[in-house]
Amino acid sequence: MPLQKRTDALDWNDLRYVLALARHGSLSATARLLKVNHATVARRIAALEGSLGMTLFERRARGYVPTPAAAPVLQAAEQIEAPLLRLARLGDAKTGEQIAGTVRITCTEGVASHTVAPQLAGLRQRWPGLQIELAVEHRSLSLARREADIAIRWARPKTGELYASKLGAVPYRLYRNPAALDRNAVAAFDESLAEIPESLWLKTSGLTQAIRSNSMIPLVAAARAGACAVLLPEYIGRQYAELMPDPGKPPVTRELWLVLHRDLRNTPRIRVVTDYLSDSIRRMLRTA
Repeated sequence: MPLQKRTDALDWNDLRYVLALARHGSLSATARLLKVNHATVARRIAALEGSLGMTLFERRARGYVPTPAAAPVLQAAEQIEAPLLRLARLGDAKTGEQIAGTVRITCTEGVASHTVAPQLAGLRQRWPGLQIELAVEHRSLSLARREADIAIRWARPKTGELYASKLGAVPYRLYRNPAALDRNAVAAFDESLAEIPESLWLKTSGLTQAIRSNSMIPLVAAARAGACAVLLPEYIGRQYAELMPDPGKPPVTRELWLVLHRDLRNTPRIRVVTDYLSDSIRRMLRTA
């Protein structure tokens, strides 16, 4: 049966499972995004493959990868998705002035726990009708595809219909417990984060990467216990009394940006969250 006839009966609910799995690569991440369980994702994909008579994904060690046969299905799905997302954004922007509803913020683990989360008490005290979702991801979730409403990122985006506001420059320093026995040992991110500026500097620092993880939490815990040093933003490192910074010029400085889709700038609940976070984070960075 020709592909055109096999796809005529598809609806958006079928196609969004394919798009989400192709973008996220795992059943669990797709399930979180679509607010279903992972068994539902697997069942919907299998049913769709059966109705189309083709295999859309291969399961590999690092997750699910679209097959060549999936390319026209994904292309068709993206063409349907784009105008639907734009209508949703415009609808949000034209809602009334009531400050209520869900705002989804995406950021890295360190930014979520040390930068955004400390501001949420004041935010909800002012607007108790808001519900905040923090999506902790090292990869950049798509604002255009509504995977998140607001992003706090370590670089200014170069493409897309996005509005970006610089929150500040963030210097990094090596922090260690003065009781640490091995002055040459350092905690570092693993290969999954090998290309970020902190990792690139550590590779050339001459220090021994004695402890590695894809999470900042165990790296900081190891440094606080005296096992090694850890490279941290100054505003985070100063929060730990056990850790002392190395003197001299900060070896790494990065920029922190708040980003959102231009169509959402005038949505009331998005506007109050972006304004509040921008002001409070800038103050925090200035006084760190």
